[in-house]
Amino acid sequence: QRKSSRFLDETIAWYERHYDLDRKPIKRVGGKGDFSIPNKYVSEGRYYVGEAGGLQDFMWGFGMRYAITSGVLAGKSILGELDYEQEVRKRLLPLVKSSATNRFLMNRMGDRGFKAVAKYWMRDQHRTGDGLRFMRLIYKPGILRRMMWPFVRLGMLRKGTTPDGRSYVRMPFRRALKRDDWEPSREAELVALEWKMKQNEGGRTSFQAGD
Repeated sequence: QRKSSRFLDETIAWYERHYDLDRKPIKRVGGKGDFSIPNKYVSEGRYYVGEAGGLQDFMWGFGMRYAITSGVLAGKSILGELDYEQEVRKRLLPLVKSSATNRFLMNRMGDRGFKAVAKYWMRDQHRTGDGLRFMRLIYKPGILRRMMWPFVRLGMLRKGTTPDGRSYVRMPFRRALKRDDWEPSREAELVALEWKMKQNEGGRTSFQAGD
């Protein structure tokens, strides 16, 4: 979506209304999540790890464990201890596909369905004392999710080709919705003005103004 900086402006304004912040605008950091599954994880001598290899959670956007695990596997592969392509497909890709299937299901359940799942999760956590138990259950690759994968791939993902010739399937960025049409508060406008003045002094962002 465009004008994404307004979300950060509004967030800063909200926190300043509720907390006494001691902050100085120095640099803005942001970006987009790229949810894709390539057909190769090694190409032209390059080992694609973490988000660069599409190894992140389609549902929540998590990826630190994927990044660390794939980095270790790539290092061991370079040392000749294992085959990176095989290990990623065996250890990580099934989890990525499960997360994509979860996203596919949640997209079709809507807000009410998501709320119902969240309530069940909290009840299960209260009953068992383990909030990860439910997450392990819904992320565990099984025959049902393997059967659903062709429908997930066809209904949610789009094909493409990388500059180095690898093919992939990717979750496209959604179009703007009615709920995205809103104007920032006065406080957020002041935050934006403050940042604009900082930019004139040399402040930088990690993302494009049109993002």
